[in-house]
Amino acid sequence: MIAVWGPHGAPGRTTIATALAGALAASGHRALLVDADTYGGAIAPLLGITDEAPGFAAACRLAGADALDAAELDRIASTAGDRPNLRVLTGIANPARWPELGRDRVRGALAACRAVADVVIVDVGFNLETDEELISDVAAPRRNAAALAALESSDAVVAVCEATPIGIPRFLRARRALVDRLGDAVPVTTVANRVRAASGGLDAAGQVRQALRRFGGIDDAVLLPHDPRACDRALGAAAPLTEAAPRSPLARQLRALAASLAPVGRSEDSLP
Repeated sequence: MIAVWGPHGAPGRTTIATALAGALAASGHRALLVDADTYGGAIAPLLGITDEAPGFAAACRLAGADALDAAELDRIASTAGDRPNLRVLTGIANPARWPELGRDRVRGALAACRAVADVVIVDVGFNLETDEELISDVAAPRRNAAALAALESSDAVVAVCEATPIGIPRFLRARRALVDRLGDAVPVTTVANRVRAASGGLDAAGQVRQALRRFGGIDDAVLLPHDPRACDRALGAAAPLTEAAPRSPLARQLRALAASLAPVGRSEDSLP
């Protein structure tokens, strides 16, 4: 189970999550893509799936009733085009429905997802704050609980940073909360997205690496090039970027990232 997280400001986490799921599915793994963003889930429109799909909220409701099994997951998971190895649990179309994604429900739903797929990619919201827990009603739902539960349930986290003078400091500040929450229990791969010379000078990649190393102690970040043409193709085709623009530099880098995160084995009892 791989959670894809990034700070506020649209660093590209949904595009990356979708591309990783598509690349892993294309390589033979049975992938399940989950939209657990309680602030602005966008996987459904990105892949051309109707907003009426049951999605992750339905999975959480079933998990809360101890009724989520492989058959129910197969029923409520959507198919994104002609991709037999890729199933999708879409997010909430209306952000006001966030109370449906409670911590225990999310944990139960993700446990069921883990049991039926080779790899689960979870797109989570940006906010990791726990200040809401200070309110007097300790039994009330928490909007950030879905992201926190997904991160804590994952085997690995892909942390997405927009490689700009604004995006890097924003990421490093938010990353502190992520590291404090996870500690050393879950490995975190930093991905610097949209690396381009216009915002970083001639050696943009070198400057991004230097900034992450100097101010964040990050020595092994994965750098993704700014490739708006490939992103536009993916959006127009309602498909993962690795499929819509397979020869683009960005797609090549994303396939390499997916390969580094790929599970070793494959489950026998996976989604059909």
